[in-house]
Amino acid sequence: MDALGEAAEAYVHHAFGMRMGLTPFVDAGLPHFLLDRYRLWRGQLNGEPVLLVAMRSLGQGATAEFIKHRDLLRRHLGIHLVLLLLDHVPAAIRRQMVERQIGFLAPGAQLYVPEALLDLRERAPTRPPAATEQFGPTTQMLVLANLLGEDLDGANLTQLAERFQVAIMSMSRTLDELEALRIAKPRHVGRQRRLQLAVRERDLWQAVAGRLQSPVRKVRTVRGNLPDHVAPLAGESALAHYTMLSEPRFPHRAIPAARWKQLQQTLELRTGFAFDDDERAELETWSYDPRALARDAVVDRLSLHLSLRNDPDERVAQAAQQLLEPFGW
Repeated sequence: MDALGEAAEAYVHHAFGMRMGLTPFVDAGLPHFLLDRYRLWRGQLNGEPVLLVAMRSLGQGATAEFIKHRDLLRRHLGIHLVLLLLDHVPAAIRRQMVERQIGFLAPGAQLYVPEALLDLRERAPTRPPAATEQFGPTTQMLVLANLLGEDLDGANLTQLAERFQVAIMSMSRTLDELEALRIAKPRHVGRQRRLQLAVRERDLWQAVAGRLQSPVRKVRTVRGNLPDHVAPLAGESALAHYTMLSEPRFPHRAIPAARWKQLQQTLELRTGFAFDDDERAELETWSYDPRALARDAVVDRLSLHLSLRNDPDERVAQAAQQLLEPFGW
């Protein structure tokens, strides 16, 4: 609670250049249920006395109940500006408070004082993923596309979603993630949200390397026809294409995991066995569509590197490392 009061003071000073001079406040004459439920601070806002009120717990119906308590505090203390102090503002709670004309202060996000016709909004900071968290498939695809030389800066959500064949909501979450990590900067043109990367090439690779993961979810041995335009070369077959590693005995290919059941039926794929010599393939199912970044029916260098960098075969792991050499990282 003490830290919340300090954050409110710092926020108003940063946003308005004003000192509120907040001090914790306890009035022995207040009803005990108010002192048990709220933490109070007194100060000044734009020359007027202000009372900041922080709930010790924010439960269902809290905003409606606060209106009654706010009026009681005003009458008892003679302070007209009574603001609810919150450490964060869930969207549903924010709508309720604006509709009910409840003044509130959320440090770093918003200050709403209907009595003073004041509504300062800042983009609420998204919680950055923890250091151990990995990118989701859509975020990884977008980042790899840029590292592979594709210029996506300035593209809006619809264009990005169409480019990678994903839902607009998925792409919106991707931009949230990149902006939270300061890999991208917030950018709007009118009402359109657009991508603006803040780092590139070597710096981008260094910023994201620890969050990238192998796209391979599962490997199956199958029999059947797998056309290039449906299942690009992957695994050791793709590695042989890019490096001096010899071709594997059977082709390795990749498809998106989401299409496995559909392709299994339409292509009449059957389970393969070690003694099969005809139409056998090692089929990888990926967390994203390998065709999105593939060139000439071969998966891209970076996704391939991620899929094989920890291969137990030392020859394969070394060849996977060579895939990065053209980038100079």
